[in-house]
Amino acid sequence: MNKTINISFMTDEALETLRENSDRVSEYIKENKFDSSWIQEIYSGKIYDIKKEKINDFELKISLNDNYKEVEFDNAIILYESLKDLPRCIITDERFWAWINLNKCYKVTTQAMPIKSSSTFNNMWLFTQGKRRGIFFGANSRLYFWTELTVDDELLEDKYLYTRFVFENHERIRQLTWRANSNNKHIVLNAVKAEKKLYDKYANNLEYMDAFNKCERGVGTRNIYTVISKYLSLYGSVRVLDVISDEDLQNIIYNKLEEILFEVQKNNMEIFNM
Repeated sequence: MNKTINISFMTDEALETLRENSDRVSEYIKENKFDSSWIQEIYSGKIYDIKKEKINDFELKISLNDNYKEVEFDNAIILYESLKDLPRCIITDERFWAWINLNKCYKVTTQAMPIKSSSTFNNMWLFTQGKRRGIFFGANSRLYFWTELTVDDELLEDKYLYTRFVFENHERIRQLTWRANSNNKHIVLNAVKAEKKLYDKYANNLEYMDAFNKCERGVGTRNIYTVISKYLSLYGSVRVLDVISDEDLQNIIYNKLEEILFEVQKNNMEIFNM
């Protein structure tokens, strides 16, 4: 039988103290990659509140090669399976993820999101930019929610087929979740399904392989996924995407993706400026 543990929230006072001392916190994290007891040197009060909700205990993986990409997908699945039954009010709470990042999964978080500046801590360990952006910026929270949005329980052989696809290239979902429809599984999952359909048809097609690679690389910060994300936002501003069937929504998105690919095939890189 799996061991169960109580979840915890970081206290409001501890959270705000860390936020207000992000430069100092960042230095502590860089110097202490395996132990977060240094928090007591910044805040001497109560750090965590233990809650009544329980989960099966879990442990995330660390890359022995210091290449987090090797274990990222596995950790996303572990997080999702371990936390998916928690109430929404918990799974979207910054204080819960502060406990995950700075206590429960601290060693993994230091590898997943190494501190490069004080903004790294504020933006990717805490929800400083707000709940919605914080969820999809967070070192561990984004793994959970990317998985939640792409798991397909109807695929009995591999319900994480589309999850694996987006973790192979973050742009395939990151651009979708930075925009207004980020919490809508109907839209995100069907967009990812359309992206994979395009990938399966053209990524290894000798005639289109180069154009497909250019679509994924893009120009500057723009690529095929930034274009489709913007297109969906504009499309959704005049139509209710929620009521469009899965098949129709996938076709709408796929047709636009293919249109972009064909333009790049003709060397029209201006398509990324849409």
